[in-house]
Amino acid sequence: MRESLNLQKEGLDMSIALEITEEILQIQESGKRGIVLVMEHHKEWESVVANLQSQYSSKKKVVLQVLLTASQMRREHYEVCPVFYSCEKSGRKYPVVRDELKGADRDAVFATGLLLWGNDSQIGMIVIENYHLLDRQSQLAALPQMLQLLVNNSGPLILFIVKEFEQIPKELYPYVYFIKGRKPSVQELRICMEECLEKLYMQKKISDSFKSEIVSNLQGFHEYDIPYLFQRALLKYGDEAFGEDSKDTENRHSKKVLELVGNEKVKLLEKEQLLEWKFVKDVAFANMDVLKEHLHETGKIIDHLEEARAKGVDTPKGILILGLPGTGKSLFAHYAAAKLHKPLLRLDMGRMMGGLVGDSERNLRNAQKQAEEMAPCILWIDEIEKGFAGANGKGREEGAYLQRMLGSFLTWLQEKESSCYVIATANSNDLPPEFFRKGRFDECFCTLMPTGNEIREILKVHLNTKERRYLLENVKIDDMFNELLAIAVNEKKFMTGADAAALVSNVCRQMFLNNNNKDLKNIMIAELRKMKVFSQTNGSDIARHAIAARTTNFINASGENHTAKENISAGVKAYNERYDRAMMAFIKQEEEKLKQCN
Repeated sequence: MRESLNLQKEGLDMSIALEITEEILQIQESGKRGIVLVMEHHKEWESVVANLQSQYSSKKKVVLQVLLTASQMRREHYEVCPVFYSCEKSGRKYPVVRDELKGADRDAVFATGLLLWGNDSQIGMIVIENYHLLDRQSQLAALPQMLQLLVNNSGPLILFIVKEFEQIPKELYPYVYFIKGRKPSVQELRICMEECLEKLYMQKKISDSFKSEIVSNLQGFHEYDIPYLFQRALLKYGDEAFGEDSKDTENRHSKKVLELVGNEKVKLLEKEQLLEWKFVKDVAFANMDVLKEHLHETGKIIDHLEEARAKGVDTPKGILILGLPGTGKSLFAHYAAAKLHKPLLRLDMGRMMGGLVGDSERNLRNAQKQAEEMAPCILWIDEIEKGFAGANGKGREEGAYLQRMLGSFLTWLQEKESSCYVIATANSNDLPPEFFRKGRFDECFCTLMPTGNEIREILKVHLNTKERRYLLENVKIDDMFNELLAIAVNEKKFMTGADAAALVSNVCRQMFLNNNNKDLKNIMIAELRKMKVFSQTNGSDIARHAIAARTTNFINASGENHTAKENISAGVKAYNERYDRAMMAFIKQEEEKLKQCN
């Protein structure tokens, strides 16, 4: 039986370190002599090493610690020099120097050290810090001794510490066991948070709901980050750091500590440069009523996830939105983040593509892992079809690695249990059919060309901002929109949401340049006539998308009867219906053109 471990530090990090230590000892007892710890920071593994050193020292065995450090040999030139230490139970290190090491070539110092001490029966463990800093020549020189030690069942335990799996030579893979560091769970974060708040005398001043919000935002950090974050928040914001109310009437619920945590998360993601992070405070969104209702239901489940799981409800996975450019897909991702009060992470598939074999798959895996660590969050994958374009190619190297990426990604979508909610958007239906299989996404939606009524709603949203509201004074808005829709019908100017936003932007520009704040209707009509909208430049794309929407089982994001709204006048309804009929006739004409071309 193993002796119980004597933990030398208090805190949550020791519970994680204890788990890893126990796993290492089990692997060793099973006959494996090599352990690879894949960890980013020394604070992740120093407790594990201390535990293991205590274990071996209690048996009067020596721990040999090899510290690989970069030293400056000449100006702007660095070399990695292995330094060998003998470690006592107390953790004190004594440098060990032998004449054989002094006379060895630089590339052979590490190999010579292993040869000298590897078979010493008094050495119970060899810890190799920063193994990834050792150059390839030194690794190759030490490879025979390393393999000999790893296959020796009575030899020392060898602990490699690296930052990435790939930093271990493949020749060692059959003889080592990989352990990757992990981030604390939600329950562990809560324990650590409570301890930190108690030390800061803040525990009783914060409501339980705010504490839950803090824990939710701390996901993705290590436990040793939390004291630093809280202390920095206090230094930066003072008593307001953990305040739930603000003197600023427009931003009463400031919660400054969350602002700081969010900024630190941005820096955390910037290290890998795979995901973009932002907090979205408010987004005005006009249409897609069916999609909004689905989001509302999803939000209720995510906000009460544990209770929902206990009643057999599956964790929401996400949605796929297919639609033409400018129809609000990207805007909806921002709207969802603001509505659910969750951070928005953007995954750009172009960033996943690496230059070397395996880079793309590894980048995608790392991005998925980061997103799950940041949960609860919204993971927005923009133009997802471009990332997997060519995955159906056969017999080509590019098609093969894209197939591997696709398989890995779909498996992750199918099996993920975290509250990382995926919103994937696509401009075309060139996605592999595996995407549409039930279980990958909760639902698949499509966005169509906006109807007459939706164009009105979109224009109102963009005209009714705080800065533009003055433009609507003394304007009969329904009459103005009626004339705009009539011109659109006569000139076949069928707008997307982006076109409508651009129209309002152009109008504001002209009114400012001409110092004219009173002639909104005429300027808007003039700007519409000048514009080239989506239907005038991309009619064939509209037709292709209409065909795809009819031939798939995607849900119309706006609903089947989205043109008919209550509480509108007969005149407004007539203009809306005329616009919709004209747009449908235009789409049918474009479809006929496609048939003739084919």
